[in-house]
Amino acid sequence: MGKVDARSDRTGEVIFKDNFSSAIAGVVEGDYRMDGHMQLICCSVDGEIRGYLPGTAEMKGNLMDTSVEQDLIRELSQKKQNLLLELRNYEENAKAELASPLNEADGHRGIIPANTRLHTTLSVSLGSETQTAHTELCISTSNDTIIRAVLIFAEGIFTGESHVVHPSIHNLSSSICIPIAPPKDVPVDLHLKAFVGYRSSTQFHVFELTRQLPRFSMYALTSLDPASEPISYVNFTICRTGHRGLLYGSVRTFCYQKTLTFRMLHFKCVSHLYGMVATCI
Repeated sequence: MGKVDARSDRTGEVIFKDNFSSAIAGVVEGDYRMDGHMQLICCSVDGEIRGYLPGTAEMKGNLMDTSVEQDLIRELSQKKQNLLLELRNYEENAKAELASPLNEADGHRGIIPANTRLHTTLSVSLGSETQTAHTELCISTSNDTIIRAVLIFAEGIFTGESHVVHPSIHNLSSSICIPIAPPKDVPVDLHLKAFVGYRSSTQFHVFELTRQLPRFSMYALTSLDPASEPISYVNFTICRTGHRGLLYGSVRTFCYQKTLTFRMLHFKCVSHLYGMVATCI
């Protein structure tokens, strides 16, 4: 079956299409009607000939409207195909799991247990002699599957707005820790994509999730040692209720895993980004 598509020279969008009952043999330009107007002439292998005149200004709107509808149909058809393929993969995994317990031998087909979950935690690392202080993102699976690679998309943290971690084949495990050093005290959304499977896998499941990096993720809570507190201080009043203050001082703002209480509002933290000490009383 032959098909003729006319596309916009600016955007490449299809603005007109026509179908022949057989394949197209050739396309030429000529005065098909012998009236002095040049036309696009298409000829099929069966001898069918059609001529096309350029669209007028009045027809342009109709052609573009048809193009938008065709684009929408094409986009929805692509989504349908992707969903059907994803559904088929889930059905195959469910059948394989019901037939027999999954093991690493099934990994090359990309089959993993259906109850596999991905867990993430954020913590502050004080660094070492070879590594500066940083925020540590740890990702782990809920079973014996391994993490082959992790892609992180975030604004203003990595060069090129993305970061890829793929351990060597000898260092694969069910957990991976990634150091992150945000340059500013601002909350950032980390968009994660993790490839999960087995060591022998040639196909992997892609887990997608979003984790927010708290505003003060580079601040670590320290013990309240009066001798090390700074002499200078600033007093100010926060027009917030105690409940909101607790929320502000929780995991939404700091990489602190415990739940704060009113007694814990007197705390001290050290900024590994600016090298300063902050005390809250």
